[in-house]
Amino acid sequence: MTRPGPKPKRLYLRLARFSGGAPSEEGLRAPLRTLVNEFDRVGRLVAHGSLTDPAGDLLVFRATDRDEALRLLRVDPFRDLSGESYLVLEWKVSEQGAGVSIEPPPARGSGRLTQVQRVAVIVRDQEAAIRWYRDALGLEVLRNDLETGYVEISLGPGTVALSLISPRPEWGEPYYEEALARLGTRTGIVFRTDSVDALELRLRNAGAQVTQAVENEPWGGRTVRFTDPDGNEFLAFDAGPPRSKRGPES
Repeated sequence: MTRPGPKPKRLYLRLARFSGGAPSEEGLRAPLRTLVNEFDRVGRLVAHGSLTDPAGDLLVFRATDRDEALRLLRVDPFRDLSGESYLVLEWKVSEQGAGVSIEPPPARGSGRLTQVQRVAVIVRDQEAAIRWYRDALGLEVLRNDLETGYVEISLGPGTVALSLISPRPEWGEPYYEEALARLGTRTGIVFRTDSVDALELRLRNAGAQVTQAVENEPWGGRTVRFTDPDGNEFLAFDAGPPRSKRGPES
């Protein structure tokens, strides 16, 4: 189903806080679930969840303006609870912010992409690679299936993962040779760090090969390039004062 009219690009936060703990009325759950599901279906939903300290409920959604935001919340079951705090705030996303896109996705069910899940990195020895990525880069092992050889590491649950793949001859051709050809190449993977200086020192102490020392970039940030023990190259950057809209190129 296509949404009529202009796509909403402003973000609004609906914050309901409960002074006496979370309401226990069963009648609130179904209409809240209906509201959240409808926001998700038409591409308005950004985030929703309960709060614990203090108890409450947070809903982040898209609307064209405040009047529309309030109109959409007319069926919110928390809106008219007596004795509770209920706020609707417009969230002006900073140009320097990260992690939130104000561009609305297509309507639910239209084949929209919802997440970059994982990126493959070819390594010779998975166990040695796990130790290096964990100790040198501080990544967390999410999955390590010894039977299938599936290894997944990341900065934590919910973030893009790296799948460490060790080629096996039993894959057959051309898959085995194609995987081997990807060993020791530029991966195109870019990390963000809070300090490229500290990261470079950390990498050198871990025995990593720094292929490009810290450099100032014309777009305002600083970058460093490095490889893992198998020669796979990565780039990391930290953000300086903005000079242009260009970002780091892998």
